[in-house]
Amino acid sequence: MKIKPVRLTAWLLMVLFLTTHCVQGQEPPAPPREQQIGEMATIRVATDLVSIDVSVADRSGNRNVKGLNAADFLVYEDGVRQKISNFSASDVAFNVVLLIDTSGSTREEITLIRQAARSFLGELRPDDKVAIIQFNKQVELIRDLTSDRQKLDDALDHLQPGTGTSFYDALQLTIDEILKRVTGRKAIVALTDGVDSYGFTTYQQVLPLAERSGAGLYFLELDTESFTEAGMMRSCTEEKHFEFSAKQLKKYFDEHVSGGSGKAYERHCLLTSLERMQINRRLYQSARRELAEMSGKTGARVFKIKQLSQATQAYSEIAAELRTLYSIAYYPTNEKHNGKWRTLRVSLKSPGLTAHTRPGYRAPID
Repeated sequence: MKIKPVRLTAWLLMVLFLTTHCVQGQEPPAPPREQQIGEMATIRVATDLVSIDVSVADRSGNRNVKGLNAADFLVYEDGVRQKISNFSASDVAFNVVLLIDTSGSTREEITLIRQAARSFLGELRPDDKVAIIQFNKQVELIRDLTSDRQKLDDALDHLQPGTGTSFYDALQLTIDEILKRVTGRKAIVALTDGVDSYGFTTYQQVLPLAERSGAGLYFLELDTESFTEAGMMRSCTEEKHFEFSAKQLKKYFDEHVSGGSGKAYERHCLLTSLERMQINRRLYQSARRELAEMSGKTGARVFKIKQLSQATQAYSEIAAELRTLYSIAYYPTNEKHNGKWRTLRVSLKSPGLTAHTRPGYRAPID
């Protein structure tokens, strides 16, 4: 379809000229980042506001302490105390993305996975929005963010076992495509062993995304090491043998082999039994370390799951923690926009209480 050119009348051209001329002639200077309003208030740009979620534990380790107010908290950035600007202890709704690993190591437990996930949904508040992603070799968003519990329940019926694990692709999709377009409180709750085997995204790429996302990353860490090791140790002539992916073999070589050629680690079936055992154990060690680092840097935590029957209790503890988080915001005394890392520390005036939050954040860049 052709678009007809628009012709401007002489009168309209004159109006546009005068309007442009007047606007340019009265163009105000760029507003400063901080503007004083009388002697009572200060307005600062919203991009400077640092918002953190804080959980509080008592002496027994219970992280569901309620009834505190802003005066109970002390916030420090790079060791300098900050003035709390905004504080909320109310039950503010969450945006939660539920990641569910349906790879080969969990294929026999889909029924238990569905039951545990449904129990978790039942403990969230009515206004909380949830998205559900299942991942194996493929990553599938089976339900986008919604507070409709029936739609979420129906989505869990679509969980299907597969092979391979594109764990970091699933995290990248969650952060960049789902949580980036929403504001407010955010959390990612992932049921997985954390051993990534397929996809394009690496741990080195996803970690800074997680740090900047503003979401707490909670992991239900499944113990599948023995199951996977048994499959890897089988002969390649056996029907039910497992094989390391090219991505896994490259990760092992890059992290644990000094010198030599990577060609020796390009084909699973050419590896000795001892090499396969060593690689499998190293990959699980890396996965546990990476899950701990991601959860720690986002102020969340890891729950060790020996058996899937324990998942329901872990989900319950996560739901309880999300319901009792305190939201604190402040304008940093350091106003530099230099992109540097700044450490955070939150403490409480009351003895016996411990605050847990993310350890820091990266300053914005102009």
